[in-house]
Amino acid sequence: MRHINTSHIAMAGLVVFSLFGCATQPATLQQGPDAEITKDGLVKVDNSRLALSYVRPDVDWTQYSKLYFRPTKVTNDHPKDYRAPRVDPQTDGLNATYDLPQESLDKMAQQFSKTVQDVFNHEQPFELVTRAGPNTLVIDTAVSDIRLSAPVESSRRSYNSMGKTYTQNSGSMVLLAVLKDGQTDEVLAKAADRAIGFDQWRQNTKVFNWGDVKTVYRRWVNDFKNALMTAAADTPETN
Repeated sequence: MRHINTSHIAMAGLVVFSLFGCATQPATLQQGPDAEITKDGLVKVDNSRLALSYVRPDVDWTQYSKLYFRPTKVTNDHPKDYRAPRVDPQTDGLNATYDLPQESLDKMAQQFSKTVQDVFNHEQPFELVTRAGPNTLVIDTAVSDIRLSAPVESSRRSYNSMGKTYTQNSGSMVLLAVLKDGQTDEVLAKAADRAIGFDQWRQNTKVFNWGDVKTVYRRWVNDFKNALMTAAADTPETN
């Protein structure tokens, strides 16, 4: 990702989370001998909005009236084949880094929890709980492989010289989710997707970038809520 040197870049992007389909075609579970099935019995979803999406067949989603979001994990972890962007000592500075400080990672994790509380309020058909149990869906989430479009603001040479940074987008990050039954701990679904920043040249500041993070989280949690409601509505009634 190119950047024009001269302030901080964020870690956010646009995540559209749904286990159950994309905007143009309905999602379907793969079938037949060529269906992709994980070791824990999850079947790959075709036409998913996410890069990867797997769901256990025949889940009765109507039984889950409670949601337990475990604290999300946000890290600077990358896959083994990741190659960090080259730092230019002349323009970026000797101390420039693309790894977010722990303070920023903690802030991102706290903001995710706050967004969950805001979206799943008293007007929603789900109760947020703080432990696993009957009729509870446990949601484990993680954010990793954060790839900034420019070095962290405080690490850059221009930080103390009132310089500015312009980038085409803010960067990207990977969001992972695992859904489990709160009583049996059975894995019901898994999803993974890379969030890519808005494709628009602009000056990157802490204000703009943190606003991106909050927007991404709100869209993710809202889409997750809508996906659960859709899945429950589409579950066949049993006599």
